[in-house]
Amino acid sequence: MNRMIRDTDFHLHNSYTFWISRLASLMQEQFNQQLQESGITWPQWMVLNVLHHDLAQTPAQIAENIGVDRSAITRLVDRLEKKGLVERQHDGLDRRSIKVLMKLNGKRLMDQVNEAARQHQERFLSELPPEALPQLRGNLQSMLGAGGVQSNELWRRL
Repeated sequence: MNRMIRDTDFHLHNSYTFWISRLASLMQEQFNQQLQESGITWPQWMVLNVLHHDLAQTPAQIAENIGVDRSAITRLVDRLEKKGLVERQHDGLDRRSIKVLMKLNGKRLMDQVNEAARQHQERFLSELPPEALPQLRGNLQSMLGAGGVQSNELWRRL
């Protein structure tokens, strides 16, 4: 079926949004497959990772660090708690204030899984020359900034 393409048409395969989304989905899907052996998912790994690196202690801080809705954090923490990887601790003064702490099993798991995460990322980044990585990072940060996400303080050095 041939049809004339008008200048006003925008083809899906010319969309950066499409290709960035496709890459993110591919990377997450493949990492999820690796994580299955450990019994956790990509979102659960993100929660464990920010706890492991002391970037967050409360559900609100976790949500801010991983970029998801706070209601999703409750479900993620519930699942991680059932697996014996984290525990909730109520503040003695304000019972409404909750901290999420990683248990020893969670720490042991993260020692294994973070190495798998590093290798997974390296597999994709190895397709680029090393000198392109700082530029990629800068471009991603600029694009995130255009969407209102400031990642400069969070992003660790490559």
